[in-house]
Amino acid sequence: MLKKLIPILIILLYLTGFLLSFPFVFQKFSGKEWFESARNILEYGFMFCSFLIFNALLFKNRYTASFSVILCLLLSVNFLISVSCFFVYHSGFNVGMAISILETNMGEASSMSYMFILPTILFLIFFVMLLYSILYLKNNIVTFNTKFIVIALLWLIMPLTFYLKHHYISNKGGGKMIKNVYYHLSDFTMAMKIQDDINSIKKIKPAFNIKKIQPGIENVILIIGESERKQNMSLYGYEKKTTPYAEREAQNMMIFDHAVSPAGITNLSVPLMLSSIHPEEYKYRFDKLSYNVINLANQSGYNSFWLSTQASARGITALASLAKNKKWINGYDEAIIPELKNVIVAKGDKFIILHIMGSHPNPCNRLPANWNSEGLNCYDNSVKYTDYVLGSIFSLLKNTNSVVIYVSDHGLKVKGDKLLHIDSKESTQVPFFVWFGNKVLPSYRITGLQTQITQTTYSFPLIMKYMGLEPPKHYKSEENKYLNLEMKSIDYHKLPD
Repeated sequence: MLKKLIPILIILLYLTGFLLSFPFVFQKFSGKEWFESARNILEYGFMFCSFLIFNALLFKNRYTASFSVILCLLLSVNFLISVSCFFVYHSGFNVGMAISILETNMGEASSMSYMFILPTILFLIFFVMLLYSILYLKNNIVTFNTKFIVIALLWLIMPLTFYLKHHYISNKGGGKMIKNVYYHLSDFTMAMKIQDDINSIKKIKPAFNIKKIQPGIENVILIIGESERKQNMSLYGYEKKTTPYAEREAQNMMIFDHAVSPAGITNLSVPLMLSSIHPEEYKYRFDKLSYNVINLANQSGYNSFWLSTQASARGITALASLAKNKKWINGYDEAIIPELKNVIVAKGDKFIILHIMGSHPNPCNRLPANWNSEGLNCYDNSVKYTDYVLGSIFSLLKNTNSVVIYVSDHGLKVKGDKLLHIDSKESTQVPFFVWFGNKVLPSYRITGLQTQITQTTYSFPLIMKYMGLEPPKHYKSEENKYLNLEMKSIDYHKLPD
Protein backbone atom coordinates (compact mmCIF):
# COMPACT_ATOMS: atom_id res chain seq x y z
CA MET A 1 0.00 0.00 0.00
CA LEU A 2 2.82 2.41 0.95
CA LYS A 3 4.48 1.80 -2.42
CA LYS A 4 1.35 2.99 -4.22
CA LEU A 5 1.06 6.07 -1.98
CA ILE A 6 4.55 7.43 -2.69
CA PRO A 7 3.73 8.55 -6.31
CA ILE A 8 0.70 10.41 -4.92
CA LEU A 9 2.80 11.96 -2.14
CA ILE A 10 5.46 13.17 -4.60
CA ILE A 11 2.76 14.92 -6.66
CA LEU A 12 1.47 16.67 -3.53
CA LEU A 13 5.03 17.56 -2.49
CA TYR A 14 5.76 19.04 -5.92
CA LEU A 15 2.60 21.16 -5.80
CA THR A 16 3.47 22.27 -2.26
CA GLY A 17 6.82 23.53 -3.55
CA PHE A 18 5.02 25.37 -6.34
CA LEU A 19 2.63 27.09 -3.90
CA LEU A 20 5.52 28.04 -1.59
CA SER A 21 7.16 29.88 -4.47
CA PHE A 22 3.94 31.46 -5.75
CA PRO A 23 1.83 31.98 -2.59
CA PHE A 24 -0.52 34.36 -4.43
CA VAL A 25 -1.94 31.33 -6.29
CA PHE A 26 -3.12 29.88 -2.98
CA GLN A 27 -4.20 33.26 -1.58
CA LYS A 28 -6.54 33.88 -4.52
CA PHE A 29 -8.58 30.78 -3.58
CA SER A 30 -10.52 32.90 -1.09
CA GLY A 31 -11.33 35.59 -3.67
CA LYS A 32 -13.11 35.99 -6.96
CA GLU A 33 -10.21 34.44 -8.91
CA TRP A 34 -10.42 31.01 -7.23
CA PHE A 35 -11.01 29.36 -10.61
CA GLU A 36 -7.74 30.76 -12.00
CA SER A 37 -5.86 29.39 -8.97
CA ALA A 38 -7.47 25.97 -9.34
CA ARG A 39 -6.64 25.94 -13.06
CA ASN A 40 -2.98 26.82 -12.36
CA ILE A 41 -2.62 24.02 -9.82
CA LEU A 42 -4.25 21.52 -12.18
CA GLU A 43 -2.01 22.58 -15.08
CA TYR A 44 1.20 22.25 -13.08
CA GLY A 45 -0.01 19.01 -11.51
CA PHE A 46 -0.82 17.57 -14.93
CA MET A 47 2.57 18.61 -16.34
CA PHE A 48 4.29 16.93 -13.39
CA CYS A 49 2.34 13.69 -13.91
CA SER A 50 3.38 13.80 -17.57
CA PHE A 51 6.98 14.33 -16.44
CA LEU A 52 6.79 11.22 -14.24
CA ILE A 53 5.53 9.06 -17.11
CA PHE A 54 8.12 10.52 -19.50
CA ASN A 55 10.90 9.52 -17.13
CA ALA A 56 9.37 6.10 -16.47
CA LEU A 57 9.65 5.45 -20.23
CA LEU A 58 13.26 6.69 -20.20
CA PHE A 59 14.08 4.23 -17.39
CA LYS A 60 12.96 1.31 -19.55
CA ASN A 61 16.20 1.76 -21.48
CA ARG A 62 19.52 1.70 -19.62
CA TYR A 63 21.05 4.22 -22.03
CA THR A 64 18.36 6.84 -21.43
CA ALA A 65 17.98 6.17 -17.70
CA SER A 66 20.99 8.36 -16.88
CA PHE A 67 19.34 11.27 -18.74
CA SER A 68 16.24 10.73 -16.60
CA VAL A 69 18.33 10.97 -13.42
CA ILE A 70 19.67 14.34 -14.60
CA LEU A 71 16.14 15.61 -15.29
CA CYS A 72 15.03 14.47 -11.83
CA LEU A 73 18.04 16.08 -10.17
CA LEU A 74 17.29 19.40 -11.85
CA LEU A 75 13.64 19.22 -10.78
CA SER A 76 14.78 18.48 -7.23
CA VAL A 77 16.98 21.60 -7.32
CA ASN A 78 13.89 23.49 -8.47
CA PHE A 79 12.12 22.16 -5.34
CA LEU A 80 15.17 23.05 -3.19
CA ILE A 81 14.87 26.70 -4.28
CA SER A 82 11.20 26.75 -3.22
CA VAL A 83 11.72 25.31 0.25
CA SER A 84 14.85 27.41 0.80
CA CYS A 85 12.93 30.61 0.14
CA PHE A 86 10.16 29.50 2.48
CA PHE A 87 12.31 28.36 5.42
CA VAL A 88 15.19 30.82 5.07
CA TYR A 89 13.60 33.97 3.63
CA HIS A 90 9.92 33.32 4.50
CA SER A 91 8.81 34.39 1.04
CA GLY A 92 8.23 33.22 -2.50
CA PHE A 93 10.91 33.27 -5.19
CA ASN A 94 11.53 36.11 -7.65
CA VAL A 95 13.99 37.20 -10.33
CA GLY A 96 15.89 39.38 -7.88
CA MET A 97 16.68 36.25 -5.84
CA ALA A 98 17.72 34.44 -9.03
CA ILE A 99 20.19 37.24 -9.77
CA SER A 100 21.55 36.97 -6.22
CA ILE A 101 22.11 33.23 -6.71
CA LEU A 102 23.90 33.79 -10.02
CA GLU A 103 26.09 36.49 -8.50
CA THR A 104 27.00 34.67 -5.28
CA ASN A 105 30.50 33.30 -4.60
CA MET A 106 31.81 30.29 -2.69
CA GLY A 107 32.71 32.34 0.39
CA GLU A 108 29.26 33.86 0.62
CA ALA A 109 27.59 30.50 -0.01
CA SER A 110 29.71 28.79 2.66
CA SER A 111 28.94 31.45 5.26
CA MET A 112 25.20 30.85 4.79
CA SER A 113 25.31 27.06 4.43
CA TYR A 114 24.07 26.38 7.98
CA MET A 115 20.75 28.05 7.07
CA PHE A 116 20.08 25.48 4.35
CA ILE A 117 20.37 22.24 6.35
CA LEU A 118 16.60 21.60 6.49
CA PRO A 119 16.02 22.58 2.81
CA THR A 120 18.85 20.22 1.81
CA ILE A 121 17.27 17.35 3.74
CA LEU A 122 13.93 18.04 2.04
CA PHE A 123 15.72 18.20 -1.32
CA LEU A 124 17.19 14.71 -0.76
CA ILE A 125 13.81 13.33 0.35
CA PHE A 126 12.16 14.78 -2.75
CA PHE A 127 14.87 13.39 -5.05
CA VAL A 128 14.66 9.87 -3.57
CA MET A 129 10.83 9.86 -3.65
CA LEU A 130 10.89 11.15 -7.23
CA LEU A 131 13.19 8.35 -8.42
CA TYR A 132 11.20 5.76 -6.47
CA SER A 133 7.93 6.93 -8.02
CA ILE A 134 9.38 6.77 -11.52
CA LEU A 135 10.70 3.24 -10.95
CA TYR A 136 7.33 2.18 -9.52
CA LEU A 137 5.51 3.52 -12.59
CA LYS A 138 8.06 1.90 -14.90
CA ASN A 139 7.68 -1.55 -13.29
CA ASN A 140 3.93 -1.57 -12.58
CA ILE A 141 1.97 0.79 -14.83
CA VAL A 142 3.71 2.47 -17.76
CA THR A 143 4.18 0.63 -21.04
CA PHE A 144 5.31 1.65 -24.51
CA ASN A 145 1.97 2.31 -26.16
CA THR A 146 0.38 5.30 -27.87
CA LYS A 147 -1.57 6.46 -24.80
CA PHE A 148 1.45 6.68 -22.48
CA ILE A 149 3.70 8.18 -25.14
CA VAL A 150 1.21 10.99 -25.79
CA ILE A 151 0.81 11.68 -22.04
CA ALA A 152 4.58 11.58 -21.60
CA LEU A 153 5.07 14.34 -24.15
CA LEU A 154 2.51 16.74 -22.69
CA TRP A 155 4.96 18.30 -20.18
CA LEU A 156 6.96 19.45 -23.24
CA ILE A 157 3.98 20.38 -25.44
CA MET A 158 2.09 22.42 -22.82
CA PRO A 159 4.81 25.10 -22.32
CA LEU A 160 4.91 25.56 -26.11
CA THR A 161 1.12 25.95 -26.11
CA PHE A 162 1.33 28.54 -23.31
CA TYR A 163 3.99 30.41 -25.27
CA LEU A 164 1.92 30.51 -28.45
CA LYS A 165 -1.12 31.67 -26.48
CA HIS A 166 0.96 34.38 -24.76
CA HIS A 167 2.53 35.53 -27.99
CA TYR A 168 -0.34 35.39 -30.46
CA ILE A 169 -3.65 35.38 -28.55
CA SER A 170 -3.58 37.12 -25.17
CA ASN A 171 -1.12 37.94 -22.43
CA LYS A 172 -2.94 39.00 -19.27
CA GLY A 173 -1.05 41.68 -17.40
CA GLY A 174 1.79 41.76 -19.92
CA GLY A 175 3.85 39.14 -18.07
CA LYS A 176 6.27 36.77 -19.74
CA MET A 177 6.16 33.74 -17.44
CA ILE A 178 5.57 30.59 -19.47
CA LYS A 179 4.29 27.66 -17.41
CA ASN A 180 6.78 24.84 -17.18
CA VAL A 181 7.31 21.89 -14.86
CA TYR A 182 10.61 23.60 -13.95
CA TYR A 183 8.68 26.64 -12.72
CA HIS A 184 11.82 28.59 -11.70
CA LEU A 185 13.35 28.29 -15.16
CA SER A 186 11.72 31.51 -16.38
CA ASP A 187 13.15 33.40 -13.36
CA PHE A 188 16.68 32.27 -14.16
CA THR A 189 16.26 32.88 -17.89
CA MET A 190 15.20 36.45 -17.21
CA ALA A 191 17.95 36.83 -14.60
CA MET A 192 20.60 35.87 -17.17
CA LYS A 193 19.22 38.36 -19.70
CA ILE A 194 19.22 41.05 -17.05
CA GLN A 195 22.82 40.18 -16.15
CA ASP A 196 23.83 40.87 -19.75
CA ASP A 197 22.22 44.31 -19.43
CA ILE A 198 23.94 44.85 -16.09
CA ASN A 199 27.33 43.93 -17.52
CA SER A 200 26.93 46.25 -20.52
CA ILE A 201 25.98 49.14 -18.24
CA LYS A 202 28.72 48.45 -15.69
CA LYS A 203 31.40 48.46 -18.38
CA ILE A 204 30.92 52.20 -18.76
CA LYS A 205 32.19 54.38 -15.94
CA PRO A 206 30.23 57.61 -16.34
CA ALA A 207 31.97 60.89 -15.60
CA PHE A 208 29.40 63.31 -14.21
CA ASN A 209 30.13 67.02 -14.22
CA ILE A 210 29.32 67.40 -10.52
CA LYS A 211 29.42 70.77 -8.80
CA LYS A 212 28.41 70.92 -5.14
CA ILE A 213 26.76 74.28 -4.43
CA GLN A 214 25.17 73.67 -1.01
CA PRO A 215 24.68 70.92 1.61
CA GLY A 216 22.36 68.25 0.30
CA ILE A 217 19.26 66.88 2.01
CA GLU A 218 20.21 63.90 4.17
CA ASN A 219 17.58 61.46 2.83
CA VAL A 220 16.63 61.87 -0.83
CA ILE A 221 13.86 59.37 -1.51
CA LEU A 222 12.31 58.60 -4.89
CA ILE A 223 9.13 56.51 -4.82
CA ILE A 224 8.17 55.04 -8.19
CA GLY A 225 4.48 54.15 -8.31
CA GLU A 226 2.89 51.82 -10.83
CA SER A 227 0.04 52.38 -13.31
CA GLU A 228 -1.45 55.21 -11.26
CA ARG A 229 -3.76 57.64 -13.05
CA LYS A 230 -3.86 61.18 -11.64
CA GLN A 231 -7.46 61.22 -12.95
CA ASN A 232 -8.36 58.74 -10.15
CA MET A 233 -6.73 60.72 -7.33
CA SER A 234 -8.77 63.12 -5.21
CA LEU A 235 -5.53 65.11 -4.75
CA TYR A 236 -6.01 66.09 -8.40
CA GLY A 237 -9.77 66.66 -8.20
CA TYR A 238 -11.27 63.15 -8.48
CA GLU A 239 -14.71 63.07 -6.89
CA LYS A 240 -14.06 59.89 -4.87
CA LYS A 241 -11.87 60.22 -1.76
CA THR A 242 -8.90 58.10 -2.85
CA THR A 243 -5.94 60.15 -1.51
CA PRO A 244 -6.80 61.48 1.98
CA TYR A 245 -3.22 61.22 3.30
CA ALA A 246 -1.70 63.11 0.38
CA GLU A 247 -4.36 65.83 0.66
CA ARG A 248 -3.53 66.39 4.33
CA GLU A 249 0.06 67.06 3.32
CA ALA A 250 -0.70 69.13 0.21
CA GLN A 251 0.46 72.39 1.87
CA ASN A 252 3.83 70.73 2.43
CA MET A 253 4.23 69.66 -1.21
CA MET A 254 5.26 70.90 -4.59
CA ILE A 255 2.62 69.38 -6.86
CA PHE A 256 3.01 69.10 -10.61
CA ASP A 257 -0.52 69.48 -11.91
CA HIS A 258 0.22 68.46 -15.52
CA ALA A 259 2.89 65.76 -15.25
CA VAL A 260 3.31 63.33 -18.16
CA SER A 261 5.33 60.13 -18.47
CA PRO A 262 7.99 59.63 -21.19
CA ALA A 263 6.56 56.21 -22.19
CA GLY A 264 3.48 54.06 -21.70
CA ILE A 265 5.01 50.95 -20.09
CA THR A 266 7.25 50.45 -17.05
CA ASN A 267 10.25 48.93 -18.85
CA LEU A 268 10.60 52.08 -20.96
CA SER A 269 9.43 54.86 -18.68
CA VAL A 270 11.43 54.01 -15.55
CA PRO A 271 14.86 53.80 -17.27
CA LEU A 272 14.06 57.06 -19.10
CA MET A 273 13.21 58.73 -15.78
CA LEU A 274 16.26 57.43 -13.93
CA SER A 275 18.87 58.10 -16.60
CA SER A 276 19.82 60.88 -18.99
CA ILE A 277 19.45 58.62 -22.04
CA HIS A 278 17.35 60.23 -24.75
CA PRO A 279 14.30 58.37 -26.18
CA GLU A 280 15.95 58.39 -29.62
CA GLU A 281 18.98 56.54 -28.15
CA TYR A 282 17.09 53.92 -26.15
CA LYS A 283 16.85 51.27 -28.85
CA TYR A 284 20.46 51.54 -30.07
CA ARG A 285 22.52 52.80 -27.12
CA PHE A 286 21.21 50.85 -24.16
CA ASP A 287 24.65 51.17 -22.55
CA LYS A 288 24.01 54.89 -22.02
CA LEU A 289 21.75 53.94 -19.15
CA SER A 290 24.98 54.07 -17.14
CA TYR A 291 24.40 57.83 -16.86
CA ASN A 292 21.75 57.42 -14.17
CA VAL A 293 20.77 58.81 -10.79
CA ILE A 294 22.19 55.81 -8.89
CA ASN A 295 25.68 56.22 -10.33
CA LEU A 296 25.27 59.96 -9.76
CA ALA A 297 24.46 59.35 -6.09
CA ASN A 298 27.38 56.95 -5.72
CA GLN A 299 29.78 59.57 -7.08
CA SER A 300 28.24 62.35 -4.98
CA GLY A 301 28.90 60.76 -1.60
CA TYR A 302 25.39 59.38 -1.11
CA ASN A 303 24.85 55.80 0.02
CA SER A 304 22.43 54.30 -2.53
CA PHE A 305 19.53 51.94 -1.82
CA TRP A 306 17.01 50.14 -4.02
CA LEU A 307 14.02 48.59 -2.23
CA SER A 308 11.34 46.98 -4.37
CA THR A 309 8.11 45.04 -4.04
CA GLN A 310 8.06 44.63 -7.84
CA ALA A 311 9.51 41.70 -9.74
CA SER A 312 12.63 42.35 -11.76
CA ALA A 313 12.53 43.59 -15.34
CA ARG A 314 15.00 44.31 -18.11
CA GLY A 315 16.57 47.75 -17.79
CA ILE A 316 15.06 48.45 -14.38
CA THR A 317 16.91 45.67 -12.55
CA ALA A 318 20.06 46.59 -14.44
CA LEU A 319 19.80 50.04 -12.88
CA ALA A 320 18.89 48.61 -9.47
CA SER A 321 22.03 46.48 -9.52
CA LEU A 322 24.13 49.66 -9.43
CA ALA A 323 22.81 50.58 -5.97
CA LYS A 324 25.20 49.78 -3.14
CA ASN A 325 22.32 48.20 -1.22
CA LYS A 326 19.37 46.45 -2.87
CA LYS A 327 16.54 44.24 -1.76
CA TRP A 328 13.47 42.74 -3.43
CA ILE A 329 10.66 42.34 -0.93
CA ASN A 330 7.78 39.89 -1.20
CA GLY A 331 4.43 41.05 0.08
CA TYR A 332 2.10 44.02 -0.26
CA ASP A 333 3.57 47.50 -0.61
CA GLU A 334 3.37 48.29 3.10
CA ALA A 335 6.06 45.62 3.61
CA ILE A 336 8.55 48.17 2.30
CA ILE A 337 8.03 50.54 5.27
CA PRO A 338 9.99 48.54 7.90
CA GLU A 339 12.84 48.21 5.39
CA LEU A 340 12.83 51.99 4.86
CA LYS A 341 12.81 52.54 8.63
CA ASN A 342 15.95 50.43 8.99
CA VAL A 343 17.68 52.48 6.28
CA ILE A 344 16.69 55.88 7.67
CA VAL A 345 18.22 55.29 11.13
CA ALA A 346 21.69 54.86 9.61
CA LYS A 347 23.94 57.92 9.61
CA GLY A 348 25.08 59.74 6.48
CA ASP A 349 23.53 60.96 3.26
CA LYS A 350 21.29 58.42 1.57
CA PHE A 351 19.61 58.17 -1.82
CA ILE A 352 16.75 55.67 -1.67
CA ILE A 353 14.55 54.38 -4.48
CA LEU A 354 11.34 52.58 -3.52
CA HIS A 355 9.75 50.74 -6.45
CA ILE A 356 6.26 49.68 -5.42
CA MET A 357 3.50 47.59 -7.00
CA GLY A 358 0.90 50.35 -6.73
CA SER A 359 -1.98 49.68 -9.15
CA HIS A 360 -0.19 47.13 -11.32
CA PRO A 361 -2.63 44.86 -13.18
CA ASN A 362 -4.56 43.15 -11.68
CA PRO A 363 -5.23 45.88 -9.05
CA CYS A 364 -7.47 43.52 -7.05
CA ASN A 365 -4.35 41.52 -6.22
CA ARG A 366 -2.51 44.56 -4.79
CA LEU A 367 -4.72 44.82 -1.72
CA PRO A 368 -4.27 42.98 1.60
CA ALA A 369 -7.17 40.75 2.59
CA ASN A 370 -8.05 43.02 5.54
CA TRP A 371 -8.12 46.19 3.44
CA ASN A 372 -11.50 47.93 3.65
CA SER A 373 -12.97 48.48 0.16
CA GLU A 374 -15.43 51.20 1.29
CA GLY A 375 -17.47 50.67 -1.87
CA LEU A 376 -14.61 51.51 -4.25
CA ASN A 377 -13.72 49.35 -7.25
CA CYS A 378 -10.40 47.51 -7.26
CA TYR A 379 -8.51 50.20 -9.18
CA ASP A 380 -9.66 53.12 -7.01
CA ASN A 381 -8.99 50.95 -3.98
CA SER A 382 -5.42 50.32 -5.10
CA VAL A 383 -4.95 54.09 -5.46
CA LYS A 384 -6.24 54.56 -1.93
CA TYR A 385 -3.96 51.79 -0.63
CA THR A 386 -0.95 53.45 -2.27
CA ASP A 387 -1.98 56.69 -0.56
CA TYR A 388 -2.09 54.84 2.77
CA VAL A 389 1.46 53.56 2.18
CA LEU A 390 2.63 57.08 1.29
CA GLY A 391 0.93 58.44 4.42
CA SER A 392 2.82 55.91 6.55
CA ILE A 393 6.08 57.00 4.92
CA PHE A 394 5.30 60.69 5.51
CA SER A 395 4.61 59.91 9.19
CA LEU A 396 7.90 58.00 9.47
CA LEU A 397 9.91 60.86 7.95
CA LYS A 398 8.04 63.85 9.37
CA ASN A 399 10.74 64.97 11.83
CA THR A 400 13.74 64.20 9.61
CA ASN A 401 15.85 65.95 7.00
CA SER A 402 14.16 64.08 4.16
CA VAL A 403 12.57 64.81 0.81
CA VAL A 404 10.19 62.38 -0.93
CA ILE A 405 9.64 62.55 -4.68
CA TYR A 406 6.62 60.50 -5.72
CA VAL A 407 5.95 59.75 -9.38
CA SER A 408 4.09 57.00 -11.21
CA ASP A 409 5.85 55.23 -14.07
CA HIS A 410 2.87 55.75 -16.40
CA GLY A 411 -0.91 56.04 -16.36
CA LEU A 412 -3.59 54.03 -18.14
CA LYS A 413 -6.29 54.66 -20.71
CA VAL A 414 -9.86 53.83 -19.83
CA LYS A 415 -11.80 52.03 -22.55
CA GLY A 416 -15.14 50.72 -21.38
CA ASP A 417 -14.41 48.68 -18.28
CA LYS A 418 -10.76 48.09 -19.26
CA LEU A 419 -7.58 49.89 -18.24
CA LEU A 420 -5.09 49.76 -21.12
CA HIS A 421 -1.35 50.22 -21.60
CA ILE A 422 -1.38 52.07 -24.91
CA ASP A 423 0.19 55.18 -26.48
CA SER A 424 -2.16 58.06 -25.66
CA LYS A 425 -2.15 61.37 -23.83
CA GLU A 426 -4.65 60.00 -21.33
CA SER A 427 -2.34 57.15 -20.34
CA THR A 428 0.63 59.47 -19.75
CA GLN A 429 -1.09 61.68 -17.14
CA VAL A 430 0.47 60.74 -13.82
CA PRO A 431 0.89 62.00 -10.25
CA PHE A 432 4.18 63.79 -9.59
CA PHE A 433 4.83 65.64 -6.33
CA VAL A 434 7.55 66.45 -3.80
CA TRP A 435 7.06 66.24 -0.01
CA PHE A 436 9.41 67.74 2.59
CA GLY A 437 10.36 66.62 6.12
CA ASN A 438 10.36 69.23 8.91
CA LYS A 439 14.16 69.50 9.06
CA VAL A 440 14.68 70.31 5.36
CA LEU A 441 16.39 73.69 4.82
CA PRO A 442 14.11 76.57 3.71
CA SER A 443 16.18 76.97 0.53
CA TYR A 444 14.86 73.58 -0.66
CA ARG A 445 11.30 73.90 0.62
CA ILE A 446 9.48 75.18 -2.47
CA THR A 447 5.79 74.26 -2.29
CA GLY A 448 2.69 75.02 -4.29
CA LEU A 449 1.10 74.03 -7.60
CA GLN A 450 3.18 73.81 -10.79
CA THR A 451 0.74 74.22 -13.68
CA GLN A 452 2.97 73.82 -16.74
CA ILE A 453 3.29 70.49 -18.59
CA THR A 454 6.22 68.68 -16.95
CA GLN A 455 7.67 65.39 -18.13
CA THR A 456 8.57 63.10 -15.25
CA THR A 457 12.16 62.83 -16.51
CA TYR A 458 12.49 66.17 -14.69
CA SER A 459 12.95 64.03 -11.55
CA PHE A 460 16.65 63.63 -12.55
CA PRO A 461 17.62 67.33 -12.22
CA LEU A 462 15.35 67.57 -9.15
CA ILE A 463 17.34 64.81 -7.47
CA MET A 464 20.57 66.61 -8.36
CA LYS A 465 19.20 69.77 -6.75
CA TYR A 466 18.22 67.98 -3.52
CA MET A 467 21.68 66.42 -3.31
CA GLY A 468 23.10 69.94 -3.26
CA LEU A 469 24.44 69.68 -6.80
CA GLU A 470 24.09 72.22 -9.54
CA PRO A 471 21.42 70.87 -11.92
CA PRO A 472 21.77 71.28 -15.70
CA LYS A 473 20.36 74.50 -17.15
CA HIS A 474 18.58 72.50 -19.82
CA TYR A 475 17.45 68.87 -19.75
CA LYS A 476 15.65 66.41 -22.04
CA SER A 477 12.38 66.95 -20.10
CA GLU A 478 12.04 70.31 -21.88
CA GLU A 479 11.81 68.55 -25.26
CA ASN A 480 8.96 66.35 -24.03
CA LYS A 481 9.80 63.50 -26.39
CA TYR A 482 7.74 60.35 -25.97
CA LEU A 483 9.00 56.78 -26.61
CA ASN A 484 6.11 54.80 -28.06
CA LEU A 485 5.54 51.04 -28.00
CA GLU A 486 7.20 50.71 -31.40
CA MET A 487 10.36 52.13 -29.77
CA LYS A 488 10.13 55.33 -31.81
CA SER A 489 10.66 58.80 -30.35
CA ILE A 490 7.85 61.23 -31.15
CA ASP A 491 6.77 64.69 -30.00
CA TYR A 492 4.36 64.43 -27.09
CA HIS A 493 1.74 66.64 -28.74
CA LYS A 494 1.46 64.11 -31.62
CA LEU A 495 0.09 61.45 -29.30
CA PRO A 496 -3.63 60.68 -29.73
CA ASP A 497 -5.85 61.71 -26.84
